[in-house]
Amino acid sequence: AIQNGECVVLCGRSGCGKTTITRLINGLIPHYYEGNLSGYVSVDGAEIKNQKLSKISQHVGSVFQNPKSQFYTLLTDTEIVFACENIGMEKTDILCRFNSTVDSLHIEKLIGKSLFALSGGEKQKIACASVNALMPDVFVLDEPTSNLDIGTIRDLQEILLSWKAQGKTVIIAEHRLAWLRNIVDRILFFQDGKIAEDIEASAFWKKQPAELH
Repeated sequence: AIQNGECVVLCGRSGCGKTTITRLINGLIPHYYEGNLSGYVSVDGAEIKNQKLSKISQHVGSVFQNPKSQFYTLLTDTEIVFACENIGMEKTDILCRFNSTVDSLHIEKLIGKSLFALSGGEKQKIACASVNALMPDVFVLDEPTSNLDIGTIRDLQEILLSWKAQGKTVIIAEHRLAWLRNIVDRILFFQDGKIAEDIEASAFWKKQPAELH
């Protein structure tokens, strides 16, 4: 169970189940990825398998490991508003959300650019912005720093802190953990497809380096 406003990190070796959990939360399982689903997955009090993906996406925003895999347009402006347009939002509301997103994420310098001309970190910022524009309650990120340098990771930290300050729920599947030290509330450590440890962040950071490895 993850509470409203919590920032939770899913960690563990590759193949341990982190990404699977993110796909259960955003509805890609069972609505896109095939398989046998048992048990109960509930987000905002509603069972995932009984909702359409189009409905789930308004409550759960997803930022994938490779931001290029979630782009639909060619320009930063149109990408940021794409999801809002896709659900039929009024034009005035879309413009309001666009301006709010650009201001809150400090991406003024990226507006009006081709997505193909952006660096990996800049693409990640636009991916975050396109999700932010929908103003979901829950944000799910799958290894968001895997292709980022230190400077861009600091920018991502600011985005997460902004979401956290707004009371959003943030769930991050990640291998690189140090950058999350002042952001995360809980760590779920996965092993062989199961949660091996559910630990408060304050206790997690007290572990010795050998144990953390």
